[in-house]
Amino acid sequence: MERYNQGLVSVVIPTCNRGELFYKAIESVLNQTYKNIEIIVIDDNSDNPLQLEQYESHPVNIIYHKNGENLGGAISRNKGASLGRGEFVCFLDDDDTYLPHKLERLVSELDADKSLDAIFGRVIRASNPQRQTDLSFTDKNGIISSLKSISYLHTNTSLIRHESFDRIKFDEELGKFQDTQLHIELVNKCKCKYIDENVATWLDNHGNGQITDMKDINQYYRSIDNFSKLKENLRRRNSISYFEYKKMAFDLSKMKVKCCLKFYNNNVELNLFEKNVLSVVRFRRSLFCR
Repeated sequence: MERYNQGLVSVVIPTCNRGELFYKAIESVLNQTYKNIEIIVIDDNSDNPLQLEQYESHPVNIIYHKNGENLGGAISRNKGASLGRGEFVCFLDDDDTYLPHKLERLVSELDADKSLDAIFGRVIRASNPQRQTDLSFTDKNGIISSLKSISYLHTNTSLIRHESFDRIKFDEELGKFQDTQLHIELVNKCKCKYIDENVATWLDNHGNGQITDMKDINQYYRSIDNFSKLKENLRRRNSISYFEYKKMAFDLSKMKVKCCLKFYNNNVELNLFEKNVLSVVRFRRSLFCR
């Protein structure tokens, strides 16, 4: 007996106090040209109940689960995937949308090549809609061949074989960067393809607060802490090479130095290299500010 239903797509939407944007997100799934869909809504302990009864007449099955407390994106997404019965699984942030053909286009790719574990399309970023993709991270067939791809992969644009996702999942120790973690492990452990076609939108400029925000010192602290965990957890699971580990260590150093430059009074602990870089940058800034 097959564990998952062939051809069915499980779309997981975690949400928490998102308001009207959530309904735009769910309606973008209901309006897909591909119809063999189920939607799993994971309510991460919102203050007010979701108005899902308005969709009861729609043929798409909507599964609802509410967390007893706020558990964050990684746990919520994993919970949603565990409730899904689709051969394929994908995720949608509650403030973003799919383009109408997203699932039909990506399902066709996975159906055409059974060896593929995951397929990614291109996201339209609201703050930079004309951004071009550097396709040097793919081979001539679109197969992703390096982690150069990570800055172009977005959770909203993926479609993953459910059994492949089950081997990796989101790292539940991470309160941030779990998208990056999943994509790194998919690229390094699975066969993934990228198509340079728009399939989803990323509304990164709506102003209602996002996990990617880096506006205050606490958001920097959270990013530094979670990126450090990400680096170490990936290394512990042998999901990255030594070179990739050192590259992430360098990126972490840049994040810490940037925090110190932006917020003079901070509690960031720097190593000797980071202290030297910070001193040099501050000295150069002082010369230009005279």
